[in-house]
Amino acid sequence: MRSEREYKSKKPIFTMGISKEQLKELYVNQKLSIVEVAKLCKRTPKTISKLMQKKGIKKRTFSEQAKLSRKSFKYISEENLKELYWGSKLSTYQISEKVGCSPSGIFYKMKKFNIPLRTLSEGVELSVARRSKSISRSINKYVKKDFDGSDTEKAYLVGFRIGDLHVFKKKYGETIYVSSGTSKQEQLDLMDSLFEKYGKISKYDLKSGCTQFSCNLNRSFDFLLQKKDEISEWVVSDEKNFVSFLAGYVDAEGHFGVYNNFAEFSVSSYDSNILFTIHKKLDKLGIYTAEPKIVTEEGHVDKRGVRWNGTLYRLRITRKNDLLKFILLIKSVVKHAKRLEDLKMAENSILERNKRV
Repeated sequence: MRSEREYKSKKPIFTMGISKEQLKELYVNQKLSIVEVAKLCKRTPKTISKLMQKKGIKKRTFSEQAKLSRKSFKYISEENLKELYWGSKLSTYQISEKVGCSPSGIFYKMKKFNIPLRTLSEGVELSVARRSKSISRSINKYVKKDFDGSDTEKAYLVGFRIGDLHVFKKKYGETIYVSSGTSKQEQLDLMDSLFEKYGKISKYDLKSGCTQFSCNLNRSFDFLLQKKDEISEWVVSDEKNFVSFLAGYVDAEGHFGVYNNFAEFSVSSYDSNILFTIHKKLDKLGIYTAEPKIVTEEGHVDKRGVRWNGTLYRLRITRKNDLLKFILLIKSVVKHAKRLEDLKMAENSILERNKRV
């Protein structure tokens, strides 16, 4: 089907300025729309609109523009419109560009021909690919590399993500957004080392004194999107994967300390199922831990007036022999500098106690 609207002016206007006479010829005499004038003049519609106002050229009313649009494609048939909309799966906006009219004109014709419109879900489904490509192009300024690590490295990232990262993907687009706020330099250094080779990293200081970390990754990091109160079977069923996951989780949430010459480890979380799964798995590995205990009930209001939105659980390891086994289990895969320092302090405390026995 040929375009029903033919421009009289085929060549773009490349002059530095656009005179009132030129605008009047295109808009008033040739009856082009502001968008069409902008295309010919290599300007934006907003610029053309401002120029017309400045030069005293009155804009058409909505009804005048609608009538003009209808006339410009009055010969489009019902069959052609149906084919473009339902056959070729074009949007009303794409059809309007193809036949040279406004989207409102297409709606008018479809209503006149009783052509049913797509549902919202049908429209979204058809537009995902087109919008995703457009958004992807717009944010492709910085190169994003595919995740190329092993399953154990993947397990570590999953553990660290559950403990300390906010990860999401917008409905349209191909970017995985990772962010976290912290006041600890060791945490920032760790996140830099985890993601710097995969995508663009940004950091900015907050008024609270924390630093906001963010990184844009590609879809090879989809495995970070899911955040549930559970540990995946591929992690639990493989000891190396589980230990790596545990190291990531400990780097995010864990704490080693020495109190009155007694070392201990603890990790607190709202994710009770994850803590109970860790408890059971460590027991199978010969490391005794007491069952996770409730520290703070949901709804509790502390001295600051802050209300707890969930029930906080805590898993602890206090027996020196079990704690030493736990330390030796994860020591080689812990990456957080401060966590590793505290781990070694707890280990030395246990070894000193053993010498005295």
